Amino acid sequence: MTTYYPIYVNLENQPCVVVGGGKIAEGKVEGLLAAGGKVTVISPDLTLALDEHVIEHRIDHVQREYRPGDLGGYFIVICATDRSEINHQVWEEACANRQLVNVVDDTPRCNFIAPAILRKGDLTIAVSTAGKAPALAVRLKERFQKELGPEYEKFLEIAGQLREPLAKNIPDFETRKRLWYQIVDSNVLDLLASGDEAGAREVISQVVGFHFEPA
Repeated sequence: MTTYYPIYVNLENQPCVVVGGGKIAEGKVEGLLAAGGKVTVISPDLTLALDEHVIEHRIDHVQREYRPGDLGGYFIVICATDRSEINHQVWEEACANRQLVNVVDDTPRCNFIAPAILRKGDLTIAVSTAGKAPALAVRLKERFQKELGPEYEKFLEIAGQLREPLAKNIPDFETRKRLWYQIVDSNVLDLLASGDEAGAREVISQVVGFHFEPA
């Protein structure tokens, strides 16, 4: 059984290629664009949404079937076609190039798998079933979506404003770490959920021992 190492990859301005132009490819392209990737799609045909991306110059389009040699220079390769011979060729080439490659719905031909993703501002939750039951991962993501309110996004906004002054005022890492746990374990999230941002900031100021201004 394969045990995966979960990581978050910075795709900002990284070249990514998606082989295939259908609905599944469309979803993969949307995810890559959301992460800042520079996306090329290789496919003779595109969905309307992908075609719109091309028109708006958000993605590049190679309007033909994949050919061996197409994958050079790309950081991530995703193959989303229903043609087994193309899927196999993409896998073989990407492996030879030592690229990150995912052949959709073919776990043995993936050296990475994509989890179900929930984003709320700077909060990102990834749920994976190691490729065994993606539908379960989606349902768990939907459960988190219902349970995690906008207070978490607001909390991270405030936390981002606090990090620099906290490091300046309290240089010891272990002390800062202890204070962060005190903040998270306090009633700050409850205050934010009720709309009392001022009260939440006051609690944080009491914990860290100084006042900080909103950015």
